[in-house]
Amino acid sequence: MRAFAALLDALAFAPSPAVQVRLMADYLKRAPDFDRGWALAMLAGGFDTACVRPAALHALAAERVDAEFLRLSLDFVGDPVETAALIWPESGTEPCPPPLAEVAPALSSISRQAAPGLLARWFDRSDLPVRRALAQLAAGRRVPGVTPRLARTALAAAFSADLGAIEEAWHGQAPPYGHLFAWLEGRAPHPEAVAGFRPLMPVCPLDETALASLDPACCRVERQWSGMRVQLVAESGLHRLYSGSGDDVSRLFPEIVAAMEGLAGVFDGVLMAACGPDGPPYRPAPPEALARRLGRKTVPRRLVAEVPVFVRLFDMLFDGGEDIRPLPLRERRARLEARIANRTRLDLSPVLAFEAAEAQDAPLVLKPADAPYLPVGPPWRVRKAPPKTVRALLLAARPGGTGERGPDYSVALLRDGAPVAVGDAPCRLESVERDRLDRWVRAHVTGRYGPVRAVEPALVLEVAFETVRPAPRRKAGLALTRPEIVRILWDLPADAADSVDALNAPVSRPPTAGRASRSLPSGSR
Repeated sequence: MRAFAALLDALAFAPSPAVQVRLMADYLKRAPDFDRGWALAMLAGGFDTACVRPAALHALAAERVDAEFLRLSLDFVGDPVETAALIWPESGTEPCPPPLAEVAPALSSISRQAAPGLLARWFDRSDLPVRRALAQLAAGRRVPGVTPRLARTALAAAFSADLGAIEEAWHGQAPPYGHLFAWLEGRAPHPEAVAGFRPLMPVCPLDETALASLDPACCRVERQWSGMRVQLVAESGLHRLYSGSGDDVSRLFPEIVAAMEGLAGVFDGVLMAACGPDGPPYRPAPPEALARRLGRKTVPRRLVAEVPVFVRLFDMLFDGGEDIRPLPLRERRARLEARIANRTRLDLSPVLAFEAAEAQDAPLVLKPADAPYLPVGPPWRVRKAPPKTVRALLLAARPGGTGERGPDYSVALLRDGAPVAVGDAPCRLESVERDRLDRWVRAHVTGRYGPVRAVEPALVLEVAFETVRPAPRRKAGLALTRPEIVRILWDLPADAADSVDALNAPVSRPPTAGRASRSLPSGSR
């Protein structure tokens, strides 16, 4: 357990996903059989260890320490889970923490009534790093930045294995993954998964130079839809829906699983919220509508009715039991069209004429018409829509997680002279300018709401974005899609910000007044 606790601490402070992958790979190579299996289960997100609420941990600590000392400590630390682990009195004996192979199964099966007592016994046997790890696991906390896909990437790196082969076997395995590790070490054949996930074709940006050299006759062009990429798998009487990262999300969208009845094959598409039940074809709703269906353990019937969803399909990997990935795209597309004709909850992504697509002000996906479906081969290319810009006011800052993303900044436009928020934008400037912006935020704080710092609306930013979408929950009634800060106009007054009406026809322009920060070249964003 000590080694896993040290890993969690290191992951929390890792500066980038690449470092997190290296740390996890090193642990998986060194850890003994059962420990590495349970560790992988918790890191990959398919294993629920949440068994206590933060209030229960706070009450547990109150039984062991002075109430005033606990109150002051909680006020200083700010988190009851972390506070309980830090303030717990040492037992005075040599620490003998429980092994990870004991901790993981116990946390996943114990009741909420019995969990505090078990944790107290473990805390008494453990030193601070282990107590902190136990508290985080029992509260169901995840390490920031560590996704299930990242954990599987680390597993592939640890054993020099193909990530695609791990993805295909993953959903047929259960913790502590004995058969999977046996295959990775060459002691067993590749485990087969029934109705498992298959690796998806990657999508990469396309620059304008490469676009000019493309042969229109050899390409299929489709719009890039705003939604969640998914894979539909119907095999051996089983129907499953996977996210683009390989997570089984079938329970969140039971109507899509029901719509797969009678299908046989594996399909690639985008899940979107629908504006209504009429279709196919369906009319996509704004992306925030789909967000209401995500991040849940179960979905109530009321929400299923309020937010109908559909899948817009654009490729087919298996036709029944036949693997058609080696076939060219035009043949796979023809089979796809025949299989899903007149099915509810499913429709097709329209193929656009190359000349008409070039004139569209929307992201486009370009696919070689004769290419097979090979995730390790040449990727599909995306031509991003030309960015639009507006001058916006800074309203608030929220700290970011691990990696290079950094904080998010709430930005606003003017309506009747008052700022109204239109989105949260990361900052894509050089580190010198980001540090200067951080100092400005600290000097102009007007209020704190948890980790969010509100500031006086006095700093004008140039914000790039792709499109404008309706947002009924915002005061502005709309929001920016994929906004990012590309310039800081330090010397402009607050009334130089654009009004909400400017979003009807935003214009990209250089700052003619005021001293602007220098943004990074487009290739380094």
